[in-house]
This record gives sequence, C-alpha cells and structure tokens, in this order.
Amino acid sequence: MSRMNGVQVFLLGLLAFWGLLYLISRVFHLERYGLEVKPAYLMYKSKGLKRALEVLPEKGRVLWWTLCNAGLLLAAALMVFVVYFLSDNLLRITRAQTAVGGVFLILPGITIRLRWLPYFFVAAAIIVMTHEMAHGFVAQLEKISVKSAGVLLAVILLGGFVELDEEEFEKAPTLTKLRLLSAGPSTNLVTWLLALLLLTNLYAPASGILILGTVEGKPLEQAGLQRWDIIYKMNGTETLNVTALQSYMENNVTANDTLILETSKGNITITTVADPKNASRAILGLLPVAEWGYWNYYPCRLGPGQFVAFHYHFYTSLEWIQLLAFGVSIFAMLPAYPFDGERFLYYILKGRMKRGLRGVRIAISAACWFLMAANLGLTFIRYGLVFF
Repeated sequence: MSRMNGVQVFLLGLLAFWGLLYLISRVFHLERYGLEVKPAYLMYKSKGLKRALEVLPEKGRVLWWTLCNAGLLLAAALMVFVVYFLSDNLLRITRAQTAVGGVFLILPGITIRLRWLPYFFVAAAIIVMTHEMAHGFVAQLEKISVKSAGVLLAVILLGGFVELDEEEFEKAPTLTKLRLLSAGPSTNLVTWLLALLLLTNLYAPASGILILGTVEGKPLEQAGLQRWDIIYKMNGTETLNVTALQSYMENNVTANDTLILETSKGNITITTVADPKNASRAILGLLPVAEWGYWNYYPCRLGPGQFVAFHYHFYTSLEWIQLLAFGVSIFAMLPAYPFDGERFLYYILKGRMKRGLRGVRIAISAACWFLMAANLGLTFIRYGLVFF
C-alpha cells in the first residue's frame, strides 16, 4: 500500500480531531460551560469578551466617533474599488493581457500548500476576530445591544463572532447601520496596513537562503549545515532569494563542482552531486521548496539574527496577515449577498428608492456574483491551481 500524502494525513487528522472533540463534549456535557460542539463546529460564548465590548467604547468616545466616520468613507471606497477591480480584471483576462491579477479561493492543500497552514490559521483567526469585534464595538458605541460574543471554530477556521440585537439594529438610523457595517472591512484594512508597516520597518529585504531542511547524506548535511542556517553567497555570487539560488544552480553549477558557500557558520566548501532524478542537474542536498526545504531569509533590522527561527515564523505570519487582511477588507464590501457590502448598499438605496428595491438588490447581487465567478473560472483556466 502506498504511503499517504500530506493532504490525506491532514484530512484524517482533522476527522479524528472533530470526532474525539464531539465525543468528549457529549460525555462531559461541555455546554454547561458555554461550549457548544457540533460536527466540525465549535462555539464558545465568552462573558468576559462581551463585557469588554460594553466597557471599552465608554472611553474616548470622540475619537471612536471620528474613526467610525472615517471607516464609513473608507468602506464606501472599498466597495467601489472591488467592483472596478473585478470588472477590469475580467476584461484583462478575456483580452489575454500580460498584466493580469488572479482571483482564487484559498483552499488548504489545493491552492495553498499544507506547509502554510499554521500561518494561515493565525492570520485568519486575527482577521476574523478583529472584523467581528469591530462590529460589536461600534454596536455598543451606537447603543445597539450585543447579545453574545465569543470565539468559534468551523472545520479548520478559527475566529470570533458577535450576536447583535437585530430588532434594535433595524430600528436604528441609516447612518448608524452604515457605520456598523463598515466597521469590519475598514478594520481589516487597518490590520493590513499595520502588518505591512511592521514587515517593511522590522525586516530588511531578502539577503540569503534560509535552510529549512536538508537531505540526509547529501553535501549540505555532510558539511554540517542544518535547519535555520543561512547561505549568503556561492563562489562569491550573492544568493539573495530563492529565485537567485535556483537561477545560479541551473546556469552555473554541474555535478561534482566545488562550491565555496558563505554561510551563517562561515565559509564552507562542498562538492555537488548529481540529481538522482536527472543526472544533468546538480544538487546541494536541500529539500525542495514544496517540502519546506528552504526559503528567503529576511534579516531583522533590530539587531543580529540570533533568533532566526522566531523571526522566520513572525515574518511569515505577518505576510499572511497582510495578504488575507487586504483581500478580506476588499471582498467584504462586495455588494453581493451575504457580504457586508450588500447590506451597506441596500441601506443606502433604501432611503432613496420607494419601489423596485428588492429587484435592484437581487440584480446587483447576481451581477457581482457573476463577476466573482467569472474571475475565478478564468483564473483557473489561465493559471490552473495556484499554489503558495
């Protein structure tokens, strides 16, 4: 029987986790502690989190009002931008232009490699939590009751939730509704900006290759290089990033060549060997990128990199936070059900249209979903499954 691949192991582990958790919840009646567990779904209602949402808006109300109004304008701009982006990108794809952005779903094991899952989970949890808490925060600021707040886990996605009093929300003025709906996406955009500022200010551009895994018995492992060591140069040529390393190996190195590596452990001399799968290629003994073998090294600006592992994990987490936060901030304002943008536009139109609002609402939502589906479909046709 063939060995299971990473996706199969992940799915089996996920199934075992949810099965065991569900069994424990039934045996120990975890609902008594505010923990609701269903197949592939967990929700915890936190009294402390709800209390925090009630208390925090009472301090600095002028500042919060100013930020809410700024967020409202920002959300409106995001809604216009996402419709423009999807329309323009669709035209570019159909015209086969070179400068085209892809639109695709993030599916673990399909469009992103499983190696990125820990960082994806961290980023998704932060983004969903801040998004929902922003809605709850503004609701309390606008004197709309928050029934409950807490954290949830759905299949593999960790996040937060805020349950509002819908009756109070519907009775609130239009401007209050718009402020509340815009709070999540605008907060996500701020999260993106903060992550981007941390990345650009804390870390310098890539200046080497960070070793994450070596092949046993191959040159690098025999030379004593291992996980978290860094390669800066090969025979005097800088290997600033993965692309530079791969280009140098393909164009300048053959099997049995001697290489002098400038590394974080000093200068080390190795002799390359032939790739067992392709004798015309030389290898160093790095595991492939797809198998978490090596990646770009981004030095921390704060000082020497004694904590290489920490900086790698922190940098990568920030990368995923800024990537997801930007995407969520934009697409959350798409005026299509069930996104925030759909209700945002509905309440704007509601105050101006006396008839035909339902039909207009459905038509706009359908048009936006067509734009989204067309971009997803044509991206797949042009690029196939995109792996990160």
